[in-house]
Amino acid sequence: MPFLKRLLKNYRFIVLILFIILGCAGVYRKPVFIEKFSLGIEDLKFAVRSGLGMSPKPDKRLVIVTVDEPSVNILGRWVWPRDVIAKMFGNLSQASIVGLDIVFSEHSDGRSDEVLADSIANSGNIILGFFFRGEATEETTEQAVDYLENCAYLNYDIQGKSVGIKEFPYAEVNIPIVAESGLTCASFSTEPDVDGLYRNYPLAYIHKGYIFPPLAVQMMRYGLDKDVDLVLNEQGVKSFKINDINIRNDSYFRLNFYDDVEYVSAYKVINGEVPASFFKDKMVIVGVTEVGIYDMRPTPIDPVTPGVSLHYVALSNLLKNEFLTTSAQYDYASVVILMLVIFSISYLRKQHYRLMLYFGSLLLTTAASYAMFIYGNQWQHEFYTMAPSVLMMMTLESFAFFTVERKAKEVKKAFASYVSPELVEEIQKDPDKLKLGGEERFITIMFSDIRGFTTLSEKLSATELTSMLNKIHDPMTKVVLHNKGMLDKYIGDAMMALFNTPLDLPDHADMAVKTALELIRTLHEINGRFTEAGLPNIDVGVGVNSGPAVCGNMGSTVRFEYTAIGDSVNLASRLEGLCKAYKTRIVVSEYTLAHCKQQYLARKLDKVRVKGKKEPVEIYEVMENTAENRELAEKFHTGLDMYFARNFEGALAVFTELETAGDPTSSVFTERCRECIEDAPSADWDGTYTMKTK
Repeated sequence: MPFLKRLLKNYRFIVLILFIILGCAGVYRKPVFIEKFSLGIEDLKFAVRSGLGMSPKPDKRLVIVTVDEPSVNILGRWVWPRDVIAKMFGNLSQASIVGLDIVFSEHSDGRSDEVLADSIANSGNIILGFFFRGEATEETTEQAVDYLENCAYLNYDIQGKSVGIKEFPYAEVNIPIVAESGLTCASFSTEPDVDGLYRNYPLAYIHKGYIFPPLAVQMMRYGLDKDVDLVLNEQGVKSFKINDINIRNDSYFRLNFYDDVEYVSAYKVINGEVPASFFKDKMVIVGVTEVGIYDMRPTPIDPVTPGVSLHYVALSNLLKNEFLTTSAQYDYASVVILMLVIFSISYLRKQHYRLMLYFGSLLLTTAASYAMFIYGNQWQHEFYTMAPSVLMMMTLESFAFFTVERKAKEVKKAFASYVSPELVEEIQKDPDKLKLGGEERFITIMFSDIRGFTTLSEKLSATELTSMLNKIHDPMTKVVLHNKGMLDKYIGDAMMALFNTPLDLPDHADMAVKTALELIRTLHEINGRFTEAGLPNIDVGVGVNSGPAVCGNMGSTVRFEYTAIGDSVNLASRLEGLCKAYKTRIVVSEYTLAHCKQQYLARKLDKVRVKGKKEPVEIYEVMENTAENRELAEKFHTGLDMYFARNFEGALAVFTELETAGDPTSSVFTERCRECIEDAPSADWDGTYTMKTK
């Protein structure tokens, strides 16, 4: 049990460590079943960037000449006669370099093959294409390997005993007459990710012991007349440098796709609609885009992207040095930082604050990732940061839920007997509203007492007395709880209730006054039932006061209870005692009425200095707002004003009239007026009456 308690106490730290390990392991391993899902989520960055109109523009030197639907409709179905293709290549002779995303792997008639080869040779700028196969029925011939040798990387450094780049056993190459005529050749093979989409472009493949560049790299080499500085090791490409490009520790680079790709229909090149001068000094990629005769290459921006555009994007990325870079260090750092932020947020007590900040931290992380992508071409794998972080949040909140649930049960057990169900529910929703251990609050206190209970107890047996007391306290307690008061305690036949503690109750003074009035109504109902049962009727006195008090658990480590202490509590108790002295059922202090937001019919009773207090307090009787009571209060105030003005004869007349009419409170002042007439008060008398008893 001690170990379990320590574990629960430190659960946040344990969860933090576990999920940091989990998150970093995900970044390192990238499990296939997660990668398939994460790739699609991360691809949303392209859609957001495009929607914001912030997609980059491709290099203006690049253009794709495409065998598209209009070209097929005009010139016939692909593959066209080779003299037609030869004419197209002839019209591209002013381009700086032409890369082919097509392969001439089958013989036509001898004359046509020669025409095509001559056109390629005369152009002097054509990089032939070929592709690799994982499986095939025919081996690459020695003659083909000889041709391919001239297309391979010649200068590279191998650091290690092996080379960790992909090797293909077979290749689909051009027929010899065509292969001999080209400037060089290049592979146009690409590979999809685990979810079948094409996002990455290779830097090199191995075939028959030679290391071959892909089409985009080969076009850059020959188009810029610069060679690649290539270093290989067991992991693959350790370093790839050309021009200002420096790719390290990766055999592929991530494509930074464009919204716009410049296509020129092949038939327009062949029939001269697009003049040869248009292609002067441009880099041209020739490929097929007509549906049904090209390989569909689904990409993050389009599920039917032509394969030729992958080479276009790759070449433009390399020329502009704007391919997408990744950083494992940043991925690890983002995992750790976000989880530390979540760890810190989890200590906030209010759940809605926690959830708001959790969401904000995730949003900020996503925004940072998107900003790095849009403004810096940095591709961060935010899914591997977000997913374990969300799981960590859920775990922390689950622990918090069970902890709060356990505490809520304790709170409910502690408060259910003397707080209304609504208040218990609020405490359970937000335990932070409840501060145990003592805090000063401005509250309203109500005391009620059964009049003549001692005499009554002498007439009844213990069983009858207990039953009668329960019948009184039960309905009166319900009134308190219904008005969101807290039943502090029963003191024999007395009851103490608190308003505005342990939870905030903005209208606590009103609720206490309302409770006092309802208690008197309930008293009439109780007496009606007692009369029917042959039991004696009862009377009650209610005192209400508002002021600061210390509220919290009071007592010892062995036994304690939630209560309130302070002068305001003592005054409320004294006011309840004044009910008997002033022959009324409710006495409310000036402090309570001052904090009431509603209007009540209240007649001022006196300005009194209660026993144990030096400062006097004005006291009032709150009454039911009826025409009879309004008339009574008005006449009583007239008499009281005369009394405080030392017009005791006039006041006596008013109070005598009211006493005769049945107002017991007025009898208190008829007696006082007579005393003052017989023995006039001193000149400094301010009307304050000092109570000699509690």
